[in-house]
Amino acid sequence: MAKSSVKTGGILAGAGCVFGIAPMAIMFAIGGIASVLGMDLNALNGLSVLGWFTFFTAPLGAVVVIVGLVIAIVGATKSTSSDFAESAMSTQGQVKSGGTGTPSDAKPVELPPLPSGLARTVKIAYAFGFVFVLVGCVMRVTVFQPFSGIMVFFDFVPAIFAGWFVFLARNAHEGLGFLRLYQSQLFVSIAGCVVALWPLVTLDTSLSLLEYDDSSAFQLVGTIITDFIPAVASLASLVFAGVVRTMYRRGLKSS
Repeated sequence: MAKSSVKTGGILAGAGCVFGIAPMAIMFAIGGIASVLGMDLNALNGLSVLGWFTFFTAPLGAVVVIVGLVIAIVGATKSTSSDFAESAMSTQGQVKSGGTGTPSDAKPVELPPLPSGLARTVKIAYAFGFVFVLVGCVMRVTVFQPFSGIMVFFDFVPAIFAGWFVFLARNAHEGLGFLRLYQSQLFVSIAGCVVALWPLVTLDTSLSLLEYDDSSAFQLVGTIITDFIPAVASLASLVFAGVVRTMYRRGLKSS
């Protein structure tokens, strides 16, 4: 059941990402093909209208992504040791736990804990990440690009997920607790990196505005920086959690 929820949530989140950026992606794809074929891009002025549909698809896609990520995280937090046995433990480790080398045949698997120093590092890293993302969100909505209404919720979504990971990291000293955290943040971090495509697409426009109006340089630079904070945090989380998981697996194989 847990594996099914994780898979369903991941598929739903991926579909939301694709739907959200689809108009913009199609517009750039057609423009790129037309440029390669030597077509007059001025004759494709109507193509820019397609990009405006992103303002409608992006919020709907964001809602679908959030729902999918929540389903995936809830599924991950309900996963058992046996669900992680194949990826976390070597065949030798599974045999030592009383099985035949496959999770289906093995007796209930007990995942060894993380070394205390490594577990402490995980907890501190995710706490720091939460503060980093939260400060970025607060600065964005209060200083650089203030919004109102439902848009404030979307701006704080990265901080909500980062706080959720701090909550999950409280059990990072347990092998099962860490692997639940790892799988949960995996989906969110990948989604965060995909969403970063949007500020990359609008970066040229933002830089053009910066050259055109020096009086708003502070506002524009701050907006660009806060645009990329969730992406930086997502990428850092992917790398950090991957390194810790590798160290954990090596520890299992050497024990």
